[in-house]
Formats: sequence, structure tokens, C-alpha cells
Amino acid sequence: MSIADDEAEKAYPTRYWSGTRVKEQFSCDTDDLREAYLRGRNAPPADVEVEAVARKLIWRDMAPAWKNVMPSEDCFWNQAEPEMRANYLRDAREMLEIARKAVNE
Repeated sequence: MSIADDEAEKAYPTRYWSGTRVKEQFSCDTDDLREAYLRGRNAPPADVEVEAVARKLIWRDMAPAWKNVMPSEDCFWNQAEPEMRANYLRDAREMLEIARKAVNE
């Protein structure tokens, strides 16, 4: 199950009719669907998203120095000091928030 699926299941657990394996159903209109889309679009970035961007940023910063031996993308992240990782996480979160803000303006 993906992280998004897991988060959705926690927020809106699957409900079944009492004592059966038949899922409850509800009806919604396009306004409801639009509202759900906007909530997802406006949600703050998840920690997993932030870390994925931070890992890519540190790799792009460090990779040019390793032209002859290209380590994996995880190599630099795993060997970085906690303070360095924290800086990249902060920068990644800021970048994602800037991107989300641009979409919503």
C-alpha cells in the first residue's frame, strides 16, 4: 500500500454494513469531488515528499565531485551529518511549499 493510500485509509477508513463484507456507499456531487481535490492540492507536503526532495538535492550538490565513481543517491544522504540533512530538509520543504503556493495563486 502506498503512503497516500495508507493516509487515506486512516483519514477515511473503509466502512462496511454491520456484520457484512459489503462496503457502505455514499453519494457525492461534483462540488464534493472538487472540494476533495482542493484539499489534497492545498495540503502541506508530507514528510516523505520532503525527504525525497532533500535526498535529490544533496545528491545533485555532491555528485559533480564524484565524476569517476558515481555512488547511489542514498550514499550522500546516509553519510551526511544530521545538521546537514536538517538543512536540506528545510530547503526541500520550502521549495515544495513555494511550488504549492504558486499553483494556488
